[in-house]
Amino acid sequence: MTYLVQFLKERKVMLFLIIMATVIQSFSMLAVPFFAAKIIDDGILKKDLMAIVILGLQMLVAVGLSALISLWASYMSADLAALAGKYLRDRIFDKTQILSIRDFNRFTTASMITRATGDITVIQQSVIMFAQMILPAPIIAVTAIIMTIEVSPALVPIPIIAMVVFILAIYLIFIKATPISKTIQMRLDSINRIMGEAITGVRVIRAFDNSQFERKRTNAAFLNYADNVIRLNKLFAVFSPLIWSIVGISMVAVLGSGSFLVLNGEIQVGGIIAVSEYTILLLIALIMSSMVIVMLPKMKACLDRTQEVLDTVPEIEDEIQPQALRNSANPKKLVFDQVSFSYRGAEESVLEGISFSCEQGKTTAIIGGTGSGKSTIASLMLRLYDVASGSITLEGADIRQISQHELRESISYVPQKAMLFSGTIADNLRMGNSQATLAELEQAAKIAQAHDFVTELTEGYQSLVAQGGTNFSGGQKQRLCIARALVKKAPVYIFDDSFSALDFKTDVALRKALKKEMADAAMVIVAQRVSTIIDADQIIVLDAGRMAGIGSHRELIKSCPVYQEIVASQLSETEADSL
Repeated sequence: MTYLVQFLKERKVMLFLIIMATVIQSFSMLAVPFFAAKIIDDGILKKDLMAIVILGLQMLVAVGLSALISLWASYMSADLAALAGKYLRDRIFDKTQILSIRDFNRFTTASMITRATGDITVIQQSVIMFAQMILPAPIIAVTAIIMTIEVSPALVPIPIIAMVVFILAIYLIFIKATPISKTIQMRLDSINRIMGEAITGVRVIRAFDNSQFERKRTNAAFLNYADNVIRLNKLFAVFSPLIWSIVGISMVAVLGSGSFLVLNGEIQVGGIIAVSEYTILLLIALIMSSMVIVMLPKMKACLDRTQEVLDTVPEIEDEIQPQALRNSANPKKLVFDQVSFSYRGAEESVLEGISFSCEQGKTTAIIGGTGSGKSTIASLMLRLYDVASGSITLEGADIRQISQHELRESISYVPQKAMLFSGTIADNLRMGNSQATLAELEQAAKIAQAHDFVTELTEGYQSLVAQGGTNFSGGQKQRLCIARALVKKAPVYIFDDSFSALDFKTDVALRKALKKEMADAAMVIVAQRVSTIIDADQIIVLDAGRMAGIGSHRELIKSCPVYQEIVASQLSETEADSL
């Protein structure tokens, strides 16, 4: 709610115009019963044709004005709702870009998508309906009661009692509906997550003939969602007959009491008609508002979920006055000094006492068994997580003291899982350097061994990339991701197990091209295959989060038992001796 209020403050002129339009519309609407009563009392009963014509024309003007103002208010309300949706989505997107991986994982991808799309759509719909249906209700109610007093103070208790009973009923339903609505949105998160897995993992599901299990899983999620929706609908099912009962009783009370007052000569016949219309308009306004109010529990749940994301304080934040990179002549670009790290809730450290340096013009390779902490080192270099102890320096500056923007501008990264975005190949390659020329794209693609297959495509570098790059093979996606990193031209390059889908021939050609073309950069290669890192200037061997050895291949093959085991598991004795 805080952020919606903040948005409305920024749009206070538009909000003021909507309120003023609503006031004018309400008065125009309530003028109709007033003129109707006048026509009956001063025209029909007195048989005054001229009075009927004049009052009739005045009534038409009131109706026309009400229609025009209503149209204008509807337009502005729709505009306000659309801008509110854009404002909240912009804030959600900006927040996702600064949340740490740990923060982001707390919400899950499916939930973040639901909050940024479905939840904000509900808020948009509620804003426009609030402006058109709820906002006029109190204005109409107050004005109707004042005009009823003008006709007959004795009839005022009837619309007031009806309004109080109506509001009390809405309040009770709102209290009961709010927690159910929140649960419904959480169940929707689960549906999005399960359906996302079922769609993206359809090949695996079919390969394992696991459709029946997935059907049971999705059916359970659908059933949980449906059960909560049914509970909510049952609650609202009571609402409709209750409303119409209040309307019916109110009309009977107005006509009965009004008839008694007419017989006593206290009011005229037109007065009964006017009070009846005022009461009907008052109750209709409340009914229209109740149609929106039944959405308010869901809107509140959506606002709470949106605010939960926006109120999250990022675990990793820049210093108020971050340091600038020194760009020193020291060849040690990236230095780990006694770095330790553990994931939140983990009993043991993922990394313990890691120290090494990545030098300009040299290649540092990191190898180890599964779960040894290789990819964690890459994540720490990018400051996707903060170290628990020790320090990481870039160009002599602690990466916690420099801005995240400057840090990541200085590092070009190829992720472990090749990720391409919808658009063209050129769009993807320019992700880190929007001003790159076609010649630069082609050069990077040649180094990454991607140029040949790209030029074979009909559209070349303008060929479309499907969402996630599903129209390319795993090896092609990896080569395009490597080319994208090379286009960026950074002093430090991190390749996080990004050669795994390449055949041996392509792997060799790629490493040879990288060594030739990237002589001035510090390269970090995280790998599983010994053949990929055989020519590295230094190889760091990890074992259960600790450094088991550091040195060249020839040094480690003689001195590091862990490295010897890795080599023996991947290469024959003849192949190992030939390297």
